[in-house]
Amino acid sequence: MLTASHLNLKRQGKPLLQDISLQLIPGEVTVLLGPNGAGKSSLLSLLSGLYSPDSGSVLLDEQSVVALDPQLRACYLAMYTQQQPLNFSFQVDEVVALGCYPLQLSAAEMAERVRDYLSQFELEQLSQRQYTRLSGGEQQRVQVARVMAQVGSQCRVLLLDEPVSEMDLKYQQLLMQRIRQVAATGVAVCCVLHDLNLAAQLADQIVLLQNGRMLAAGTVGEVMTEARLSDLYQVSVRKVETDAGPLFSSR
Repeated sequence: MLTASHLNLKRQGKPLLQDISLQLIPGEVTVLLGPNGAGKSSLLSLLSGLYSPDSGSVLLDEQSVVALDPQLRACYLAMYTQQQPLNFSFQVDEVVALGCYPLQLSAAEMAERVRDYLSQFELEQLSQRQYTRLSGGEQQRVQVARVMAQVGSQCRVLLLDEPVSEMDLKYQQLLMQRIRQVAATGVAVCCVLHDLNLAAQLADQIVLLQNGRMLAAGTVGEVMTEARLSDLYQVSVRKVETDAGPLFSSR
């Protein structure tokens, strides 16, 4: 279990996160929701150990995430970030292979794992293409496949920061399925999304962030109310209950 307690973070004197506490439960998907600037990406960076909080702690099974050996942290925790600065002329299969390095596989095992994740994200036809020549949506699928390939037997936490922002509907749904499959193996997943309907479809737990503070946390039914979402996003949000679950729209 990953436990964040009373996290505070400032940059240039400006509070980005204030007194954030949450738990990521093995086997569950937590979705962070909130408008731009709410602190979602900053929170993921603290949860991953990429940044240290000004105060508070992030513990993975009672161990400080920041203090973990980088190699061990890469085995325990995989993260997809919004910014993927990769300007070298790597082929697609080489990019996906980067995710396998923390797992210390043999050459044959790595090749098999790369083939598997290329297949899972329907990238086989692009495997020999130069990454920098792909479309934005294709690059995002490659990077997601790279991060998912990092999720080995020791992985305990998967963090995803807006992983579907450039994907079409087909690949959004494919990734939602893959995320649920990863969670079903006992990995704790935390995902930043902007699409309320995808969030409701995916989440076991919803966390609403507003101006660096936690507005609410709980199940979809508890947290994603018309009144609360309308206040959070400053638009009128309509919620309709269907057999497939709630649907949200602005009105």
